[in-house]
This record gives sequence, structure tokens and C-alpha cells, in this order.
Amino acid sequence: MDNFSIEILLGRVIGLVIGFSLHEWAHAWAAYQLGDQTAYRQGRLTLNPRAHIEPIGLILAIFAGFGWAKPVPVNPYAFYPNEKRGIVLVALAGPVMNLIIALLVGLVVRFMLLTGAIDLYLGQWLIIESDVTRFFYHVIEAVLVFNLVLCFFNLLPFSPLDGYKIATGVLPREYSDLLIKYERETTLALILLLVIGAMGRFSPLWAVLGPPIKFFFKLFTSIPY
Repeated sequence: MDNFSIEILLGRVIGLVIGFSLHEWAHAWAAYQLGDQTAYRQGRLTLNPRAHIEPIGLILAIFAGFGWAKPVPVNPYAFYPNEKRGIVLVALAGPVMNLIIALLVGLVVRFMLLTGAIDLYLGQWLIIESDVTRFFYHVIEAVLVFNLVLCFFNLLPFSPLDGYKIATGVLPREYSDLLIKYERETTLALILLLVIGAMGRFSPLWAVLGPPIKFFFKLFTSIPY
């Protein structure tokens, strides 16, 4: 399947708009539930994509494979006396939301298998007879994959990703302090890994992200990825 076919591009747009919007909304909702009203006051506790989407970040995500949304502002002092716990829970909310989206889309795929709209040959090769069904399947497949990518990519322990905030909140003090000390270096390392992946045939990030993405894709859909 061509990565820039109309159904894949449509799936990327839908998946990323939904994924980015609900990801950032989940951050805002978690912060609000824990007592921080910063995002709420800035109009970020909404499902409206316009509040969360950064156009350039969305376009890059569609065509280059990496991008960004508008980060949700968080005031850690609002979580006193459990600032670290609050930051970890708020950071975790975004990737968990993307995993939930992927699960729901996976249930749609399982329903398609159950009804015979799509079928598996020997449990491995996908059979789709209708062109309309094939188009629809590839759209929702892209939605599912991109939400899995958003989930696991954001769990990497590099600043400014959610995984960095989670790591600094749960690691022992000496390792957390070391990660904070080299925050800028983790950002540079992330940029370098993205550039290497974009320029060459081998992507270090995909080597790390590929296995969990493939595992959860099959877990949610029962179809090998």
C-alpha cells in the first residue's frame, strides 16, 4: 500500500486530528481533575480540534511522520503536596487516551472480521473483496496505527515528550535529577533520532516503537501488522 495513497492520507488526517485533540484534551482533563485550572481557563478543556491543533505540526505529522500539537499548560504547584504524582498522572493521560482510541478502532476491525466484510487466510493474509470496504479498512487502519504511534512515541523518555515527565516523576531521585540535568541533551538526542530515521532506511525509533505497535495492533484487531 502506497504511504501517500488517498486512503492512507485520509486516515492520517483523521487519526492525527482525533489523536492530537483527544491527547491534549486528556492532559487538560486530568490536570483539572487534580486541581489545576490553568488549561481550563485557557480554553483547552474542550474537544474542539482548533484549540489543540498546530497546523504546521499536523502537516509535518501527515507527510514527514513526526509533528506536534499545542502543549497543554500545567501548573505543578496546583498539585501540592503531590506535585510529582500530579505531573505523572497528567503526562500519562495523553498516551493512555491514544491507546483507548486505538482499542475502539480495533473493535471496529474485529466487527468487520466477525461480519465477513474482511477475512483472514490462514490467520495471516488479509482478504478484502469490495473496493469500498478496502478503502474504509485502510482509512481506519491508518487511524489505529497513528494513535498507537502517538501513544508509544510520547512515552519515550526524551524532553519534551510525556515520557520524560513520567520518567522524572517515577525514577529514583538520583536518576531523576540526572535526567533533569541533561534535559536539553535529551531533546537534541530526540531530534537526531528523528533526522536519522527521516534520512536513512534504518530508523532507530522504529526499532524501539515497532514491536509494541505491532503487538497492540494484533491484540486489538487480531490481524498481524
